[in-house]
Amino acid sequence: MLVEKVARMKAASGKSDAFDAMLARLRDMASTGRFDGLPELLKRRLTARALTWLWLNDEAMGRRLLSSRLLSVLVDAQQPRLTRITLQQLAQFYFRRFDKLDEHDGLREQLEQILLQQLHLMPEPKVSGPQTDPLVTLKRDGHWLLPPDGPVQLVERVRDSGHELGQTFEVMGLQGFDDGRYGDICRAHFYLETLRGLAPGEYDPVLDELQKPAVSKAPYEGERRIGHVALEILIDRAGQEPGEVWQNFILNLAGDPRIASTAANYREWWQPLGEARIQKVRGWLSKEDLRLFLQAVEQYGLESGKEDLKRMFPARKLFLEGLFALGLIRHTRLMLGRNAKLSVKRILGSEVKTSFAGMDSAMSDKAVIYLDCGDFHLVEGSHSFKIWVYLGQPGHWVKSYERNQFSHFDLTTSLPNQYKAAYPSLPYEAVTHNGSWQRKVFDFLADNGIALDIEKLLSRSEYKAYLSKYGLPVVRGKKARVEPLVQQSAKSDSAPVSQGGATGSVSAHRMAEPRPPAVDAFASEAPRASGTELTDTQLSILAYLSKHPESLMGDIRQALEGDEALFYEIQDALRGSISSYVQQNEVFQWSLSSKGEALLRKADLDPAPNTSDADQQPLKATLQHLGTFDLQVLWYFKNNPGDKVRHAANVFGVEARVINQVLYGSLKGMCVQDKQFGWSVNETTRLSLEALDKQDRAE
Repeated sequence: MLVEKVARMKAASGKSDAFDAMLARLRDMASTGRFDGLPELLKRRLTARALTWLWLNDEAMGRRLLSSRLLSVLVDAQQPRLTRITLQQLAQFYFRRFDKLDEHDGLREQLEQILLQQLHLMPEPKVSGPQTDPLVTLKRDGHWLLPPDGPVQLVERVRDSGHELGQTFEVMGLQGFDDGRYGDICRAHFYLETLRGLAPGEYDPVLDELQKPAVSKAPYEGERRIGHVALEILIDRAGQEPGEVWQNFILNLAGDPRIASTAANYREWWQPLGEARIQKVRGWLSKEDLRLFLQAVEQYGLESGKEDLKRMFPARKLFLEGLFALGLIRHTRLMLGRNAKLSVKRILGSEVKTSFAGMDSAMSDKAVIYLDCGDFHLVEGSHSFKIWVYLGQPGHWVKSYERNQFSHFDLTTSLPNQYKAAYPSLPYEAVTHNGSWQRKVFDFLADNGIALDIEKLLSRSEYKAYLSKYGLPVVRGKKARVEPLVQQSAKSDSAPVSQGGATGSVSAHRMAEPRPPAVDAFASEAPRASGTELTDTQLSILAYLSKHPESLMGDIRQALEGDEALFYEIQDALRGSISSYVQQNEVFQWSLSSKGEALLRKADLDPAPNTSDADQQPLKATLQHLGTFDLQVLWYFKNNPGDKVRHAANVFGVEARVINQVLYGSLKGMCVQDKQFGWSVNETTRLSLEALDKQDRAE
């Protein structure tokens, strides 16, 4: 008996030694990258068991040995099927890594199919033990447990049964299978159930768990993640006041939705939630914008020591907070100069979670807020900035998240000018913050048919004094009828555009400077709408249609290489400001109308190039007065004829719209566009550039 026992121990020891030796051999292959003979080795059961053990228990080495090809070689080598131990280790590995397997292209789906195939080949056990066999469970239920939505299906069954998750894993024989990604995702689904049961605004530790990337980015259904569902639950359940806890959770997880729709964070987290939820959260954040604006205004008054600013602050605070309390504010856009931003962040620190636009150096110490109040619109600023009152949307660009930089000129000159162009019959008011500023705002709105509950906008003492001195504002007649705004460019014509790198800089005001008729014949002859010249974009549309009749709106957008905002600008222009110059056929294609053709003939937009030296002289003079960046763009298309705007933008390290601004601005008439939307300089410009270059070399 003793001899037999010793023999059995030697055999067991030898088997263990062989397994360890195989592990060492596989680790050596992973370290050196030399896999000679591995396909042949995989025909041995021992090698298959060792390899799957490494995948399961040694992540660093296992990762080096994990590939789609090696997985296929393993299964093909182990005929007719994998052993039970190898299959169970492979199943545990699948549950542990689950969605992370997709870091290797298609590996999760491949392993899922291999498991289902191998489980199908596995014979039924002849004897069942006291504990449930995990492979038997997976053979029976793998078709719904293993797919990407397996965790949510399991959680639903657990919830319906009233059991605990850990208890269910144990009953199914899957104890130990819940210690990886699969189990984490199951628990995340339970967190979502907790969210559904919270009172609005209530805190629970699951909120902290859901903010962890490993949880929030776990798969839910299709392309949706756990974090998307958590956001949907809270946004849908919250009213108009989400509370600080829920609002902070949403902003910490997804960021501020008031950013460009092309931003990666917006596409990842907000776009899947739908426009209604996005607008709801943006509405919540209007109050946060007000808070930050008022903080900046108050702090400037304190730091400047100016008593008049300190004295006026309570009235401005009451007025703005009163508009919010009345439910009038639909949308806000906060703009902070550099010093104002630093001041707010210094005081509030990590409390500042929202996005805001910047302002140029001339506005470095100021804060400005735009308020869409439905029937009227306000642009209010700190200290010396007036309060501007409009009866219609003054310009789409002031509320566009595609733009994040503004100047004093934009807000005090371009914006009112665009408003007058859009609404020739509607007045606006610019009110200085003196002792009677509220009355001027109230009276202006009342004169245009808009009533306000002024008691909510004044302090008790101010309200009594106001009634005693002026009485209630008399609302005169009906509210002015405001037509939808024809969308203008998302930039002001004079807004500075900064260039990076060695390209220097050029500002839009330079592009708008008068140019010689030979270069900008169209602009000088452009029609006027309500006393305002058509924008560069509108002129570009007409120029494009003159060469490409029967074009769709998408073709025009592609030619101008614009974003979604430009598409809507084109749409508004075709149906609004230039509608008399264009026409549309039954298949929605656009061409110039006879009036548009006459306009272009009169403007002589694209005259045939004259290459005589005498005719080059005016152009040479113009070239010599171009800015550095303008000339660099011109030389780029001279040296790279047929290249597209986006390629030039990549070379110069700027946005495509900046190149478009130059092409349709200071370089207008010097470059031509082909049918593939590529750009080249025209013959006259090419010869003039070469002549100037030759002249420079001679000097």
